[in-house]
Amino acid sequence: MKKVLPFVLLFIATRSFTQTSIPPAVDEIVVTASALPETVETTPAAVTVISKEEIDRRGARDVADVLREVPGLTVSRSGSPGRATSLFTRGGNSTHTLVLWNGIEINNPYFSGYDWGRFSTAGVQQVEVVRGPYSALYGSEAVSGVVNVLTNPSDGGIRAELASGQNGLRNGQLSLSSVRSSNAVSATVERREDDGFDANDDFDQTSVNGVWRWASSNGFSLSAAGRYTSYDLGIPRNLDAAGTALVPSPRRRMDGSERQISLPIQQTLGAFTWELTLAESRREDGFHDPDDPFGFTGSVTDSETRRARLVGRLASSHGTLVAGAEYERAEVDDVNTFGTNLSGKVRNERSLFIEERFSRAIGSASRLELSAGVRRDDFGDFGKRTSPRLAAAWIAGNGKLRAAYGAAFRAPSIGELYFPFSGNLDLRSERSSSFEIGYDRFFSRGERLSVTAFSGRHRDLIVFDNASFAFANIGTAKTRGVEIGVEGNVRNAVYFAASYTFLDSEQDGSGDPLLRRPRHSGSVHLGYRTGSLDANLGVVHMGARDDVLPVAPFSRTAVDANTTIDATLRLHLDRFTPFVKVENATDERYEEVLGYPSPGRRAIVGVRYVR
Repeated sequence: MKKVLPFVLLFIATRSFTQTSIPPAVDEIVVTASALPETVETTPAAVTVISKEEIDRRGARDVADVLREVPGLTVSRSGSPGRATSLFTRGGNSTHTLVLWNGIEINNPYFSGYDWGRFSTAGVQQVEVVRGPYSALYGSEAVSGVVNVLTNPSDGGIRAELASGQNGLRNGQLSLSSVRSSNAVSATVERREDDGFDANDDFDQTSVNGVWRWASSNGFSLSAAGRYTSYDLGIPRNLDAAGTALVPSPRRRMDGSERQISLPIQQTLGAFTWELTLAESRREDGFHDPDDPFGFTGSVTDSETRRARLVGRLASSHGTLVAGAEYERAEVDDVNTFGTNLSGKVRNERSLFIEERFSRAIGSASRLELSAGVRRDDFGDFGKRTSPRLAAAWIAGNGKLRAAYGAAFRAPSIGELYFPFSGNLDLRSERSSSFEIGYDRFFSRGERLSVTAFSGRHRDLIVFDNASFAFANIGTAKTRGVEIGVEGNVRNAVYFAASYTFLDSEQDGSGDPLLRRPRHSGSVHLGYRTGSLDANLGVVHMGARDDVLPVAPFSRTAVDANTTIDATLRLHLDRFTPFVKVENATDERYEEVLGYPSPGRRAIVGVRYVR
């Protein structure tokens, strides 16, 4: 019953749309799907926008927890909060989703991808998710989609929150912001402590972010943004010396920090706008275990990426022409107990891109939206890649029919190129091509329905070759599926959102599905608000999938489906909002990654103050 409950509720929710009406007023602007701001109603892309209000409703402390409810996405966390967390978009690898913070790329250049385990929602105003290939705009790693986390303030005020829960959870945050016609500034700080659900399962984190923007009356603006996160956590289990069992590891730990800084400069001169953004992203990760079966083990990895991006936009009566150039320099150092693995290894990238965003009214009630772009990336000795993308949308009344095709790539990471013994300087970029067709429908009270069918082919995937004991371009995969998203109001007091994803994946022509990608997954979020009372229920379902045994013989095995339920109750009392949340209310026992038990039931109480 638990396996089918989310999809029964999804069907009931979808059936509530029985009448058509005029489209709602435009109220959501997205900046990720194209090289210029546009609305959800007009963009020819599969896009999901998660607002600050939705994050508050769910009581979500981490961005990964709201991404679980986005169609087409699968989140796999290796145990309790804070641990390594991977994101799979439309069945692509965890290295195939580009992650942006206020438009700045923050993927790790060491082995690509991004660890979502420690990305707090503190200070986050909006999360934009666009699915599909976007290398034509962003280059490497934008293979299956892009996630952009935005912290730009929309209004001024003070916000404070305190929460405490079982298993030693303590969380506090404070945000200050001021928004005026020419100046906007915001700052957020959060401190979290969590004892976890086992011995040496604790997690501490400090997060700070801030944004400042100044705009003159003649179209010139200057901004600065920064983000810093530090963490310390335990790793409760490790393999024994024979590799046949997982045993407690009471002193196995990780710590580190992540930092991003950006300086955007923009000038508008009539129909022409130029923007220069200078950015730096840096992370430090340390690991040590004095009780490892092979003796004291430790490592320290430092990675740094510096980027300059120049974009020009020229508006016309039919649309906007966008052209730009980008330069990136990534550097990694890695040292462990046995010596230096990488010392100042560098990867440089230069790129040029152009995009035409065309819009034309067809008659009095329909219009055509077209986006066509191409990008050329040059990684010097490691190859060049050209990435095209074409997307179109036909908008008629309150419906939008769209289709898109694109080619994308992921360049070899510094670790795959240079790591001792396993690195391979002859690696080529991973390649991908995909097609999608979808339909979106908007309703008068803000309800939305989105359905997309997609198909992708991945070639030259970089995997570890057991024959040569080195990385090689020997992987292939196919993905295809359907993703459905629906949200809105059943009655004036009842709101809901639901998602469902069907994924058919195949790797290396073997017919085996890709690891940790369920064939069926989905979510249902139901809320009821009357007066000051606001109650909601979130159900997330992850279907059966394949994984690898965490102990010898490390063979492929099937993992059962799991369904978790979170319940939240808020009481709106003017400026104060007390709340209670129960996570995993049914105390479901499951593992998103084999060998790493997920958290059990936990009750949390807190209060939020907003002025």
